[in-house]
Amino acid sequence: MQKIIQQASQLLSQGNPVAAEKLLRSSIEQNSNNEDIQALLGHSLMMQKKVDEAIDVFQKAVQQYPDSANAISELASVLLSAGKLAEAEQAFKKAVELNPTYSDAWHFLGNLLMQRGEIVEAQKCFKKSENTDPFKQHFINVQQLLSQKQFHDAEKIAREVLQQHPNHPQALFILAKLAEQIKAYEQAISILEQAIKYSPYHISLWELMAKNFAHLGFFNKSIDAAKSVVKYSLKNSNAYMLLATELANAGKFSQSLSALEQAIILSPNVANMHIQRGHVLKTLGRREECELAYKQSLAIEKNNGTAYWALADLKSYNFSDNEQKDITELFNNKKISKSQAAQAGFALAKHFEDQNDFETAFNCYEQANKLRPDTNYHADDYQRSCNLVKENFTASTLAKQAKAKNTNQATPIFIVGLTRSGSTLIEQMLASHSKVEGTMELYSLPRVVRKIELLANKRNSSYPKIMSQLSEDELAYFGQLYLEETQIFRTDKPYFIDKMPPNFHNVGLINMILPNAIVIDARRHPLSTGLSNFKQHFARGYDFSYDLKDIGHYYNCYLSLMDFWDQALPNKVFCVQYENMIQDTENQLKALLSHCDLDFEQQCLEFHLNKRSVRTASSEQVRQPINKKGMQQWKRFEEHLTPLKEALGENTLIRFKQ
Repeated sequence: MQKIIQQASQLLSQGNPVAAEKLLRSSIEQNSNNEDIQALLGHSLMMQKKVDEAIDVFQKAVQQYPDSANAISELASVLLSAGKLAEAEQAFKKAVELNPTYSDAWHFLGNLLMQRGEIVEAQKCFKKSENTDPFKQHFINVQQLLSQKQFHDAEKIAREVLQQHPNHPQALFILAKLAEQIKAYEQAISILEQAIKYSPYHISLWELMAKNFAHLGFFNKSIDAAKSVVKYSLKNSNAYMLLATELANAGKFSQSLSALEQAIILSPNVANMHIQRGHVLKTLGRREECELAYKQSLAIEKNNGTAYWALADLKSYNFSDNEQKDITELFNNKKISKSQAAQAGFALAKHFEDQNDFETAFNCYEQANKLRPDTNYHADDYQRSCNLVKENFTASTLAKQAKAKNTNQATPIFIVGLTRSGSTLIEQMLASHSKVEGTMELYSLPRVVRKIELLANKRNSSYPKIMSQLSEDELAYFGQLYLEETQIFRTDKPYFIDKMPPNFHNVGLINMILPNAIVIDARRHPLSTGLSNFKQHFARGYDFSYDLKDIGHYYNCYLSLMDFWDQALPNKVFCVQYENMIQDTENQLKALLSHCDLDFEQQCLEFHLNKRSVRTASSEQVRQPINKKGMQQWKRFEEHLTPLKEALGENTLIRFKQ
C-alpha cells in the first residue's frame, strides 16, 4: 500500500496526473478505506481540472471519515477552488472544530472571511494559523540567525520548510527579504508573487512587495501594494505610513499628506509621524504648518534630535534659550542613539552660527559629523570607480548612440554636480518656465545603471566596460526604460528636470542612451560647497559629506570627471557657476535658457513665487528671492578648513580664485 502511495505521489510531482489516477483507481478497488489513496485520487483529478469528480471523491472520503479534520479540509479546499465559498467555509469551520491546531485550515478560513470583508474575524483566524503553525519553532530559530547575520543558515531553514510546505508564507517572506538585502529585487518580487497567490491577505508580504517595487521604480505598483496593506489592515497607522511613503516617492505629496494625517488620527502620539508630516508640509511650501508639526513631535518625544534638526534645516528658524538648553542636553546625552545625538549637534551648531559664535558652531559641527553613524566612504574605491569611467567611455564608445524612435518624447534636463552647489536654484528657475516640468531628485538613472549591470553579469562583463558592446537598439531600450520610469513624475511638457547631483558620474551613459538630453553642471566654489556639505545632515546617502578630507577628495573626483566629459564630449555639458548666477542672475539665466533652446520668460527670474513642491535641503531658500548670504560663508570658518584645503590641493583652489 505504501509503495502505491509513493508511486502516485511521484507521478503527481512529475506532472503526470493521468497515470496517477489510473494507478490509484486500480488500487482503490482493493483499498477503498484508505484515506491517503482517496486524497491522492482527488488531487490527481484536480490537476486534470475534473473538479466535479474531485468533489465527489472528497465527499465520499468525508462520509467514510466524518471525524477526520484532514478529509474535511481537503474537501473544503476543492470546494473553494470550485467557487463554492459558502460550502467551503462551513467545511473549514468543521475542520478546525475537529482539530483546533489545523494551521492550514485556519489560514484558508481567514482568506474566505477576508473575501467577505470580515476583517476582524479573518485576522483572528490568521492569528490562530500562526500560533498553530507546525513550523513555528523553525522561524524563531530563523529570527535568531538573522539577528546574528547568519543569513545562509537562515535561508537554509526557510528552504527546508518549503520542501514540506511549498507555499509557506513566512518561509517565502524570509527568502524575499534575503533577496532584497542583496538587491535582487526582481527575484524578491517573484517570490512574493508566489506567496501572495497562497496568502493574498498577508500584510507583511504586501509591505515587502511595496518596498521592492519602489526599489525598481515601479511606483504605481508600489502604491497599489501599499493600498492593499491599508485595505487588509484594520485601522493600522503603520499601513497609512507605508502608503504615505510610497506616494511621496512618486511625487504625490498632497496624497501623501492625506495618508499621514490618517495615520496620525489612528496613532496621535507617535513622534515620527509628525516629523514625516512636517517634511511633506515643507515640501509643499506650507512653512508655518510644517514648523508646528515638528514642534508637535517634540511635545510627544523630548529626546528628539530629528525634530530639532528639522527645525534648524528650515534655515530661518531661531531657537529660544530654553530650546538651546534642551538641545545641548540632548547632544551631550550619552544614553541616546548616535543618530539622535548627531542631529541635535547639527541643530545646535546652526544655532551658534546664527548667533555669530563661529568657533562654538564649528566645534559642534565637527562633533556632530563624527557622531553620524553608518557612514561608509572609501576614497580609494571611489577613485577607482571614476577611473573606470574614464577608461571605458572612450571616443569610439561614446560615438555610439541610441537612435530616437519617438521624436515627440520629452527632453530630460539633467542637473548634476555636488550637493549644496546651487542645483535646486537652477532647478527652480528652469521649472518656472512654461515648457519645463520640475520633478524631484530622481533615482531613475541609477536604476537604469543597475539594469545594465545585471545584463553585464549575464554576459560575463561589468559596467561600464559593457557600454562598448551594447548595440544601438540596446542603448535605445535603456533610454526608453528611463523615459518610461520617469513618466509618473511629469505631465505633457516638452522638457523635464532630473536633479540628481551624483549623475555627473553618468554623463557618458546619458549621452549614449538619451542623445537629446541636456546636462547642466551646477558648480560652486569648493570651499563653499565643502563647508555647506559639512554643515548638512543628509537623511540618506552622501557618505563623503561627514569628513572634510573626504569632501575634498570627492570634489576633486567630480572636477576631474567633469574635465574628462568636457574633453570627450565638447559642449555637451553647460556649466553654471553658482557665484556668477548670484551676481549676474539675468544674464546667466538667459545663457542657461539659450543652451536649453528655451526662450526667456520673466517668471524664471521670479522663481521664488513658484508654488511647486521642492524636496531638497534648499527648499526654503528657493522660495526667497536671490540673495548673497551664502556667497562667502566659508571665510567665517576658514581657520578650521585646513583639512579641506589640503585635500583639495592648490591646483583645485587656484581654479576658483576670484
